[in-house]
Amino acid sequence: MKVQAIRIGDEGQLATRDLLARFHALAGRERERHAALSRRFEMLEAIDRQYGGSGPLALEDAGELVDSVLADLSALGPEGADLVIGVALWAIRHEVAMLAVEPVANALAARSNAAGSPQELTAVFGLMQGVIANVAARLAPDLERSNPERAWRILHLNLAITAIRTQDERLMDFAFDAFDAALPDERAGFYSEALALALAPGIAPQVKDRIERRHLKWTGAR
Repeated sequence: MKVQAIRIGDEGQLATRDLLARFHALAGRERERHAALSRRFEMLEAIDRQYGGSGPLALEDAGELVDSVLADLSALGPEGADLVIGVALWAIRHEVAMLAVEPVANALAARSNAAGSPQELTAVFGLMQGVIANVAARLAPDLERSNPERAWRILHLNLAITAIRTQDERLMDFAFDAFDAALPDERAGFYSEALALALAPGIAPQVKDRIERRHLKWTGAR
């Protein structure tokens, strides 16, 4: 029988500890090249040890620390996606506003694309919700409407697409409401495109129905 050791720490502290271990495993032989990033990961763990694994932090530079880690992880490409999500969760647990949103949006999109079951998609949906809530205060005004790649748009677009893939009516309603509020100029176009895809064979009736309702609402199509 394998003896299991008791792990000391709250849920957030354990998550950050695992995050650090995954980073070291990824860095591997290139650890020297990633030494500065390693120190910042260790700072995240040290903050958890001092303040606990969740809850707001009275540290002015916590946001800068998170953004620097996210920016450096983005350079690792797809291999760093899980670490990006882990750091984003650290920020959410501590109510630290993230400025480097693009790496997080990309990592969540990759995880949604890789999901192989409704349960995995639902988990990604929850992560996307948390990130949107974290960045809403800064990005909700959405002043960059000329840029289709802006993070606020991509986050809501991917939330809606992920909800559709779950085929869960409750999640679709939530995501569609959020999309309609966040991107009012794009409602008609999005639901027209989604409806065209929903007419394909094999699409669940509840998915088609939910999209048809929004399409009718925002285009007046009969």
